[in-house]
Amino acid sequence: MTNILSPQLLTPTDRQDRVEQLRKLVVDRVRASSADGILFSGGLDTSVLATIATSHGPRLMVERLGLELEILRPSLNELVDRMPELIRLLGTFDPMELRNSIVTYIAMEAASKHGLSAVLTGDAADELFAGYSFMFNMSAEQLPSYIRHLNEIMHFTSDVIGRNLGVGVDSPYVSCLIRDFAISLGYEDLVCEYEGKRFGKRILREAFSSVLPKEIAWRLKTPIEYGSGSTALKHLVEQSVSDTEFERERDRAAMHYYLMYRRLLSPPKELARSVKTCTDCQAPVLRHDMKYCRMCGAYPI
Repeated sequence: MTNILSPQLLTPTDRQDRVEQLRKLVVDRVRASSADGILFSGGLDTSVLATIATSHGPRLMVERLGLELEILRPSLNELVDRMPELIRLLGTFDPMELRNSIVTYIAMEAASKHGLSAVLTGDAADELFAGYSFMFNMSAEQLPSYIRHLNEIMHFTSDVIGRNLGVGVDSPYVSCLIRDFAISLGYEDLVCEYEGKRFGKRILREAFSSVLPKEIAWRLKTPIEYGSGSTALKHLVEQSVSDTEFERERDRAAMHYYLMYRRLLSPPKELARSVKTCTDCQAPVLRHDMKYCRMCGAYPI
């Protein structure tokens, strides 16, 4: 995606103008949504969406988003019970993907039970605006090109999970206009120092700092697996794999999920070949420049 295709998005030379343009893009996109719920983590990305939704227009059911909050606290057993279905849906045994996605599955399941037709998600904000620590610690030369690369290869499991549970997914940050805008930004738009700490997503924070509490606008990112408690799955599954079963030196958790995967699906080496093959699990890899295997989580490949 390039600004050549979207001349109306030519990035303003003044940084404050760019901040205002991003604010308008996100507000317009949320206001156009017909979602009647939100997968709300309480972090920056979904707080921005919720704030806009509760401030603009009846289509987003202000009463539900503004006043009704259901906090989900799934037990470890609930997460474990749903894991086979998640593996079947996603066709992966990557431990990190599964630990993150099981949280989305639980939330989508609740949305379905409440009769919601569609939910907003904060997918892609971290990828497009350098929300991850490894990104905002990159050099000024590396970061913009890496974001352009992520824009081409990023994928999110919420759509697959939502379709399976009959819940639509609306991810405003994934929209073409916002993606085009994001890949036009420079390092100084993305990374800054604030009160002695380095932050990514500078432009998104500044665009909505006037309507968010300071502790939200400048909140450090907590990975979803830690914020939700699904990281406990790692310890549980590692204990379930015996030494005789453990044939892969990289990750006991991957072995546990692989054994579960094989009870449901064919081995990765039997899948149709692509331009590249993961040397760890023999799964097809879609692009030569992809260094991460979506099937097993191996990195680098």
